[in-house]
Amino acid sequence: MGSRYHLLTWHLFSLILVSGQMQIPLDQEETHERINQDISSLFRVINILNNFHHFQCFITYTGTFDLRPSFEQRLMEHFPVPIYSVGSKQGPLNRRYPVAANMVITLFSGIDDPTLFALNDTDLSSDGSTFFSFLYVPVRNVSWDKDKMFEFFSWCWDRKIIRPLLFFRSGSKFETWSYFPLKNITMIRIDGASRFRSIMRSSGFRFHVQVSMDVPTIFWYNSSVQADVIGGGNISLSGPIGTLIVEFMRYINASMDILPVSKSQSDIFAVSSDRRVDMVANLVANDSYLFSPTVTYSRICLVRPLRRMVPFNRYYDKSVRPTYHFIALIVAVSVFGVKYMAHRRRSVVETLFSSVRFAMGIPLPGGQLNRLPLADKILEVYSFLFVGIAIGACVSTLSTALTTGVYYPPIRDVESMRASGLRILTADPTIKQAFVNNQMPSSLADLVDLMDEHTVSQNFIDLNDNYVYVVATPNWEGYQLYQQRLFNKRFGLSGPELCSNSWPMRLPISQYSPLRFIFTDYFHWIFESGLQQKWVQMGFQKYLELKGNLKLPLDEATNWKPLSLDFFTVFIKVYLAGILLSTVVFILELLYNRYAN
Repeated sequence: MGSRYHLLTWHLFSLILVSGQMQIPLDQEETHERINQDISSLFRVINILNNFHHFQCFITYTGTFDLRPSFEQRLMEHFPVPIYSVGSKQGPLNRRYPVAANMVITLFSGIDDPTLFALNDTDLSSDGSTFFSFLYVPVRNVSWDKDKMFEFFSWCWDRKIIRPLLFFRSGSKFETWSYFPLKNITMIRIDGASRFRSIMRSSGFRFHVQVSMDVPTIFWYNSSVQADVIGGGNISLSGPIGTLIVEFMRYINASMDILPVSKSQSDIFAVSSDRRVDMVANLVANDSYLFSPTVTYSRICLVRPLRRMVPFNRYYDKSVRPTYHFIALIVAVSVFGVKYMAHRRRSVVETLFSSVRFAMGIPLPGGQLNRLPLADKILEVYSFLFVGIAIGACVSTLSTALTTGVYYPPIRDVESMRASGLRILTADPTIKQAFVNNQMPSSLADLVDLMDEHTVSQNFIDLNDNYVYVVATPNWEGYQLYQQRLFNKRFGLSGPELCSNSWPMRLPISQYSPLRFIFTDYFHWIFESGLQQKWVQMGFQKYLELKGNLKLPLDEATNWKPLSLDFFTVFIKVYLAGILLSTVVFILELLYNRYAN
């Protein structure tokens, strides 16, 4: 009987033991299965992100979760990049990881999980290119509510983690959440970009935009025409960049406060105690600003005169080389000597007139030619052909020059720039430093003159081609519109030898502003639509209106015409003066001969 009792007790104990062995593994199996499903869903999201950002390494904080196979091993099977595993009990490491697009993956069970304390890494949180992915793995199958998510994202904001993604399972759905620091922490479920746009449009937020004058690309002026965007203020923006920002604010149904600053202020995003700048409306050559799209590429170039005409009184010395002056002098002295020495009793005046007649190619009658001495006869016969050709060439060149004008050689390189004798005019103090630092040709640094903005602008408006100007290529797109009605453009960009290397220009957006999540897509849409070209034209018209100069310079199409008779008025007067002189001399000789006898 006792043996049967012990046997029954043993069987019951065996059943309890088997039941316990079956129950505990079953609960662990369900937990592991749920975690495995969540990790698979997480990997699908990371794979989509990796297609855009190309992560350079993964940094994992897996806490005390015992996974088989390990989380790191699964990552290595999916992504062939370095993996850094950090233990939950090591505390903040502040380790310097490669500065690149990295992904931090954290598995945690709650806001009090020590793994989150280990994640308090200042180097990681200050690197705006790093993504933070948090996979919530509860000890029990409990979902997070709104209050817990708000507490978690507040924790992220306090530690400057601005690119977090929170993953967790809610019932049968795997959800992804993030937050945006608008007026306060705004939580949003990630299900497409349109969702965030709808939140922005329905909220009517107000942003701060910092701007300095950089005409004609961006400038502000006193006007209330943009009252719907600037909230009733009296400052409006214009130029292609200014119009871009205004239209963007209208697109997201937001308004903005324009904060004008000096152009010399180098510290962008500089704010007062109660203002945080969301965007800077000036192009900046700085790749360290995250979330700031590349708007264009820029170079510093010389703007040179294309067709600089030589003044009429400089035709001769610009068309005839100094060497020819020496040759012409030798020939004139030789002709004068032959004509004077060949006629033993000839006066100097007769010799002078004969030399002039010879130089002008006026032929002698045959009888008079036969009476010349042999030396003079040889000079007349054998030199007249050359003299005739030379006179014909000079007449042709002079006629062409008088009809079309004489122009200085074009400026193409450093040598032709120095040979032109022109000075380089600019109003930007950094331009001279660009020549000194050899960003521009350093051999031209001594030609740079620094003037005030009004003087430089007025010289260009007057199309003063006695100077060479310096401009950044984004600004040239607007400046060249000033010549749009000219058939013969007066100014143009120089070639590569007189330009600096190109670099990307960005529109800075604060890494703490929600604009960073939507502006890039908007700019790409505008760029593809071609609206930028229209805004360049609109900005330039507004610039001319503010300058009070709405009349663009105009010239006639090139149509070469013969010289009018008015041009020969001077020569006709010289001829009449010669006739009058001849008449006066005739009268004087007549009176002299009459009374002398």
